[in-house]
Amino acid sequence: MSEFLIRNADVADLEDLRTATKDILIKDGRFEKIADVIDPNMHPDARVIDAGNKLALPGFTDCHSHVYQTFIKGPLDDLVITEWLVRLFRFEDEMTDEDYYYATLLSCLSAMRFGTTTINEMGGYEHMDAGLQAFEDAGIRVTYGISTTDIPENEVTPIISVEEAIRRSEEVYAKAHGRNHGLMRASVAPAGLPAVSGEMAKALKAWANERGLIYHTHLGEGKMETENVARAYGLNGEAEALQYLGILDNKTLLAHSIWLSDHELEIIKDSGAIPVHCPNTNMKISDGIPKIAQMLKLGIPVAMGCDGEASSGTKDMIREGKAGSYLQKAVTLDPTVMDAATTFKMMTVNGARALGYDDLGEIKEGNRADLILVNMEDDLSLTDRDHRIGNLLYAGTGHAVDTVFVEGELKLKDKRLQGFDEEEIIKKCNDLIHKLNVRTGYVKE
Repeated sequence: MSEFLIRNADVADLEDLRTATKDILIKDGRFEKIADVIDPNMHPDARVIDAGNKLALPGFTDCHSHVYQTFIKGPLDDLVITEWLVRLFRFEDEMTDEDYYYATLLSCLSAMRFGTTTINEMGGYEHMDAGLQAFEDAGIRVTYGISTTDIPENEVTPIISVEEAIRRSEEVYAKAHGRNHGLMRASVAPAGLPAVSGEMAKALKAWANERGLIYHTHLGEGKMETENVARAYGLNGEAEALQYLGILDNKTLLAHSIWLSDHELEIIKDSGAIPVHCPNTNMKISDGIPKIAQMLKLGIPVAMGCDGEASSGTKDMIREGKAGSYLQKAVTLDPTVMDAATTFKMMTVNGARALGYDDLGEIKEGNRADLILVNMEDDLSLTDRDHRIGNLLYAGTGHAVDTVFVEGELKLKDKRLQGFDEEEIIKKCNDLIHKLNVRTGYVKE
């Protein structure tokens, strides 16, 4: 592995929003040493990077994603959720392996460009091999599971049996878990109770538990769907149904978590399950506003997710965090909720812990070296060295990210991706997207 000595980095303290100038030695994919000064002569094999005046933060963790949707953004704009889902599945049916590969690669590179180093993916089965290859080629950290359903929500919902869901999960585990020098992990990722039976949910949870895997699902995303689940189970909500089925524990990630009663928040707290806040999607497709401020007051360790770009429109975690913070302040009429420190923790260490990493999400000796350096000197709106952490969230975007390391490997330098021709990738993806739009009939040749 490469060795790097990063000098004069302003390391962020996410407790008090202050910085301390430090040298950082990265070796064998870990933070080997962090000190006021590290003598470069003592590390002759290290590549030296001067990070003077750059803000150092842990890499961001996107805890809920559908990366292939980067090819389907425009055609799904401004639709109600029922029509949105039908159109999504129709586009998926038209995607080729090449489409899926480049959609995944494009989304991963966009995410890294904005400072994300870890993605929790709920992907598709038909083009899984192409997607896994793209994750490996991008070099990003990923927890990978496939979406499964056995109850039709509409005429195009893909339906499989419980036995087939287990078989596919075994295939994911064999192909993904431990791949790319351990950067990949497998998960179980059923879509969610409106489209997943209790039988499938319980079977997949048991299978995941046997292997110590994350169970990643949607929860309470739609009001009508949540009410239907409650009626079907004779309970008061979707989280109660998951509790009844034995799904909720500290290895369960709950994307969206919008339509929940106060009692269900207590259930989630007691179970240790982790809600994942996806504010841009929740706003764009009018899902609703989750009780994130209340969750945080209860001590629930909420994580953040960019979701699929067909709904959120972005892989920029800074924009996601800003949207989430502003939305909670507005709905609670309390400007102190989801403050900058809390939001950055949701974007970093909370997400890492949710995915089972106890050595990720913080810049400290011994941890995995997922690191970003942010250059705020070339953006007029970010001028103020005394309040950079808060200003980055509230006034900035991921475009301020200058340098990215994943497990000690340099992925972005001077705002340019390393090892990729960005212009060629953009050209290739534009060509494939246009052909996909033509095949589906939303654009004429």
